[in-house]
Amino acid sequence: MVSERKRKWFEKINKILKSYNTILLFDISKFPARQLHIIRNKLKSKEIYSIITKKRLLELAIKENPNIRLNLENIKQFGLIYSNKNIFDILREIRKIKINRKAKVGEIATADIEIPAGNTGIQTGPAISIFKQFKIQTMIKDGKIAVKEPKIVCHKGDTISADLVSLLNMLNIQPIEISLSIDNGFSEGIFYSSEILNLNEDYFKKNISEIYEKIFKLTVTIGYPTEHNISYLVQKASSNAKNLGIKLGIGGKELTKEMLKIAHYNAVKLSNL
Repeated sequence: MVSERKRKWFEKINKILKSYNTILLFDISKFPARQLHIIRNKLKSKEIYSIITKKRLLELAIKENPNIRLNLENIKQFGLIYSNKNIFDILREIRKIKINRKAKVGEIATADIEIPAGNTGIQTGPAISIFKQFKIQTMIKDGKIAVKEPKIVCHKGDTISADLVSLLNMLNIQPIEISLSIDNGFSEGIFYSSEILNLNEDYFKKNISEIYEKIFKLTVTIGYPTEHNISYLVQKASSNAKNLGIKLGIGGKELTKEMLKIAHYNAVKLSNL
């Protein structure tokens, strides 16, 4: 028997799928709870909402909404983002939000990790040895360890060691920058895979511009009028009609000056023979 709590949660997910234009899925399994909370609050201020749910409840809600297509296969713990904003506006807001977390032993540094200069607030004693291990120049100031000058202790692409994690945690440095990574989504009748969602916005602008240019040239070539090419087609038709009128020696007042110029030019050529 389904519990009252699960039934209410299902109704909530079902209502979200029915009520919002854009639905996005992300995996929260490796995302620290504190950082996730910060990101969710920042998105909420932009009218982009989120909820954590179970796979089974989401599967049941999708069955109730067969027009919605989502891929649930590659996600361990489900985070769902929903909004009535345009999907690419949502992605733009998500990409703006960068949060730092603590380093983990064995992970690869995504950027250089630097120990800044200044008072560390750490009492002198055994702790000084770990600074020496990383060749960090220190001095004692007011009974506390102070770093003389900034020191890079791990370069981008290097593996983070246990000793480095200890040093960073001791200094309360959170060097790993993270952001939400959207797995897939559905918006206004279209399914978007992670490959599409992770494309740079400039990619779309460039391709849309190229497609527009090709369509414009095609419609002009076959003489198919649209609101975008009609002024060009009218100018082209006018120019062709003018040239034809001059060649045939016929036309209205607007061609008289051109025809007189051509006649004068031909007369001069004949007189020079």
